[in-house]
Amino acid sequence: MFRMNHLSIWFFLLCIATTSVHAQRHELGILIGGVNYIGEIGDTQYFNPKHLGYGIIYKRNITQRIALRAQFSTGKFSANDQNATALDRRTRGLSFSNNYSALGVGVEANYVALPIGEFGISWTPYLHVGVQRLVVDELYFPEYENTATSHGRKMTMGVPFGAGIKVNLGQYWVIAAEVQPQFTLTDNVDGSYPNTDKQPLAKQFSTSLSSDWLVFTGISITYAFGKLPCCRE
Repeated sequence: MFRMNHLSIWFFLLCIATTSVHAQRHELGILIGGVNYIGEIGDTQYFNPKHLGYGIIYKRNITQRIALRAQFSTGKFSANDQNATALDRRTRGLSFSNNYSALGVGVEANYVALPIGEFGISWTPYLHVGVQRLVVDELYFPEYENTATSHGRKMTMGVPFGAGIKVNLGQYWVIAAEVQPQFTLTDNVDGSYPNTDKQPLAKQFSTSLSSDWLVFTGISITYAFGKLPCCRE
């Protein structure tokens, strides 16, 4: 009996040792980059990082091509009509600044299989899509003023998606660079469509027919850990 238990223990340890270099199931790390906004104020460039955004990210690798991801991020974004190319915006002269926090989940699909956890260097392009809970300042423009004011925080939803490239560095580290546009389900991250029930005299200059966008451009660095079930890839 002792010999059988002894052999079982060694067999179990051998399984762990062999599977640890075949695949790492989990990744945990940080993401950092630049954030810009697209809406009714300021310039209309799609990719123009202006403010710092950062957070933490977790991934669970289902296969070498599919991964689930969860992330929390926070940061700032702003815009000023003086930076716009459109003459009507520059003449109007409005500006705002806002802060956000986002908590979301999504899925990644690698273009080719990426054996995270194996020695050596490998890479692949990937696509991702998800959904996020977005908390921002609730802004409005007081009468006769050109700078937006906050009267609290509000929660809305966003749909982030995009593309990137990830590189597996050795057995434990993965670096990814991605662009993540986010379609928000609100037209008032900039104060252009305020809550007039709370602020009856607030300026309203958006028709609410289009929503605002946030764009994150940056990198993530994750540490891979956790093994596949014993003796099974």
